Amino acid sequence: MIQKLKENLLNIEILENEPMAKHTTFKVGGPAQYFVEINNKADLHKVLALAKSLKMPFFIFGNGSNILVSDKGIKGLVIKLTEGQTDIIGNQVKVFSGNNLRTMILKSINQGLAGLEFAANIPATVGGAIRGNAGAYGKGVGDFIKEIEVLKIGGDEISLEIMSKEECQFEYRHSIFKQRPELIIVEATFKLLTSKEDIKERLKAIKDELEERKAKQPYECPSAGCTFKNVVYTDKYENLKSWEVHGKIPAGKLIEEAGLKGKTIKGANVSDKHANFITGSAKASAQDILDLIELVKKEVKEKFGVELEEEVQKVGFNKSKK
Repeated sequence: MIQKLKENLLNIEILENEPMAKHTTFKVGGPAQYFVEINNKADLHKVLALAKSLKMPFFIFGNGSNILVSDKGIKGLVIKLTEGQTDIIGNQVKVFSGNNLRTMILKSINQGLAGLEFAANIPATVGGAIRGNAGAYGKGVGDFIKEIEVLKIGGDEISLEIMSKEECQFEYRHSIFKQRPELIIVEATFKLLTSKEDIKERLKAIKDELEERKAKQPYECPSAGCTFKNVVYTDKYENLKSWEVHGKIPAGKLIEEAGLKGKTIKGANVSDKHANFITGSAKASAQDILDLIELVKKEVKEKFGVELEEEVQKVGFNKSKK
């Protein structure tokens, strides 16, 4: 199989048994059977077409900041999207999905554009941020999307299609791309605002916000950021109304009030600094982290009747394992 890949992907380096721990912020996970890095849509189309023709399963990811890879690794072809092209014309920014979200936002600010500052310190690629509608302070990146270019995998062909903002079905930490894995985000066009505010002051505000995050969150430990989504408040949680913030109950508050701050399973830990961060260590396995995630969900449900939903995507685990 490796020979067929190399014969058809002459200008793309193909690695075998590449440790996924090197490519995720949890710093755990077994090997990718085959591994490539791609930074443009032409090569991405070529790689996907080849995988399809070889009937080879594939998995696409960005900087690995929101995934938990099984200790057994990932079968088939793993495609890591990396930094590609960014074009800024007027107030629109067209960017490859593998590009770093922060880098793209800083470039737009330096061009006098505004709107995405709230997301500048979210560790994600553009594609990953769109898929999960990443956000902060009541805003999401989907709010500023004009259109998305996707590769649609279906039948015997792969087609290039344009999707409008409305077709992406953005909701809190959600988009259609979570439901439709056959839609691969290739490029995104953001429609931003123009700003006459001092650029240096805006960049300083972003730097200050990052320092605030570091003071409240365990940046020094391997993690995937917030492990669970905040819970959308409804009347059925009336007994928790005093905890509601911007229409949501913070997952960290539920975990802390359940007495789980500092809870450990082998090498995995519920952070003492922020309860919605499950962190790893040099001794952690992916299974340790998954077991702790399941324990937190179980105890929060038993204590408050609230079903926590992970933000973290689990990859390579048995389907029977929650």
